[in-house]
Amino acid sequence: MTPTRETFGNIPLSSQLAFYALAALSMAVFAWGVYRRWKLWRLGTSINARDLIAGSLAQVWRKIRPGAARVAVEAGAQQRVRGHGLGTVAHLSLYAGFMVLFAGTVLLEIDNVLSNIWKGFKFHHGTYYVIYEFTLDVLGLVFILGVLLFMVRRVRKPAALGHRPTDWYVLLAFLAIGVTGYQVEALRLLWQQPTGLGAQCSPVGLWLADMLSPMTEAEARSQHFAVWWIHAFLVFGFIASIPFTRLFHFIAGPMNLFLAKPALGTLPPVTMEEVEATGRVGPADIRHFSQQQLLSLDACMECGRCEEVCPAFATEKPLSPKRVVQDLKGAMEKTAAALAAGKEAEVPALHEATISAETLWSCTACSACVNTCPVRINQLEFILTLRRHLVAEGGLSGTAATALRRMQSNGNPWGLPAAERTAWTDALKTKT
Repeated sequence: MTPTRETFGNIPLSSQLAFYALAALSMAVFAWGVYRRWKLWRLGTSINARDLIAGSLAQVWRKIRPGAARVAVEAGAQQRVRGHGLGTVAHLSLYAGFMVLFAGTVLLEIDNVLSNIWKGFKFHHGTYYVIYEFTLDVLGLVFILGVLLFMVRRVRKPAALGHRPTDWYVLLAFLAIGVTGYQVEALRLLWQQPTGLGAQCSPVGLWLADMLSPMTEAEARSQHFAVWWIHAFLVFGFIASIPFTRLFHFIAGPMNLFLAKPALGTLPPVTMEEVEATGRVGPADIRHFSQQQLLSLDACMECGRCEEVCPAFATEKPLSPKRVVQDLKGAMEKTAAALAAGKEAEVPALHEATISAETLWSCTACSACVNTCPVRINQLEFILTLRRHLVAEGGLSGTAATALRRMQSNGNPWGLPAAERTAWTDALKTKT
């Protein structure tokens, strides 16, 4: 007997139709949720995204190749996630298991559609089926392991890690999806009664089926149908909830990796023409940031790695790069709500109302936060451009103002006489 199984075995046609209707509904909710966030990004200044696809194929490829490479290596291969202990193991386990299970579901549906067009198109059988079932069975355990490790992290509550009420919903939903998936498989094996490789290629399901072996075929079919629907509802709920939970970084993270322009210590220039046209230098309103920068706010999953490496935060200064990003995200949402209600006056100011000057001047501009961020959020660019506005408005004070005055009068930030400007190099025995 050739190893295989029906895609909708034991599921009547009416339930299959209801399944596809609910799938469409969950995708519609998902799309609506993404659209809501997209409208927030549109508040920012244009990044001329259409320019990326303008020109010949060779020109387009040259423009998108750097971003595509970052998505492939840093999102696909999870390069920037590695090297962080339990968090890395949890993330890689969950990611690997999820992606394989997702790919397996897509392949199963492709087989179902093709085989309904013509029986000869069916490929979900034989050696392919055995490899497919075994791979998904094993990676399902890896997926559950990742969920459990994330639960351990949530219980431990590392100080730098962000916490939202929906985090436990996400983890419990993932766990329920994994467990019910194995239950569906075990109950299918009970009523289908495959033999040889057709059964052995699903070791976890077979083990569970042995535990449930006292069931009759009728009982197995009845429970299979019920658990199948529970599993389906869990999956549809998960899909619909992605844009409303921390899971949205699935979408915004790769998009930001694609659009980000990695550069250390650079700021976009501001021309006098721009200053005359806008009447400002630097952002004073969330709408003064670019659309890519606003997108990056949604890419943040509050992992806290930026906070862990920040020297200002470590010395108890009033700066957390993670908090800066989250405060700006809150300002973005409040701005959208105010504009939707036609209340321009309620649009929050960025300076003091959202982020204090003391916070901005606490940054050492070391770029450690940018270098460690898994999705390349540029916290430093946010801070430096906000500082630029403060300077333009005469808001420079403290040591920074003193250093600039000394640079103007003495040519060095220490206020040393011109003849002593190079005195600091004496100990280095350097030729000057």
